[in-house]
Amino acid sequence: MNGEVKTIAVNPIVIKMLEKLQAYYHYRNGEKKSYGKIIEDLVTAEFSALGLELDELQEVIA
Repeated sequence: MNGEVKTIAVNPIVIKMLEKLQAYYHYRNGEKKSYGKIIEDLVTAEFSALGLELDELQEVIA
């Protein structure tokens, strides 16, 4: 993405889930995570769980 900000559309239920996750993290850690940071953390965890490397993804995108 090279620092570019992209916009994606999600189902309204996903926004509700993000709101609940944000409230949970705020309660647990005392600081508010942005939706973007929550998504980044979740995608990073899934990426790692699948054993994928960023370099592999960049090759697929290119």
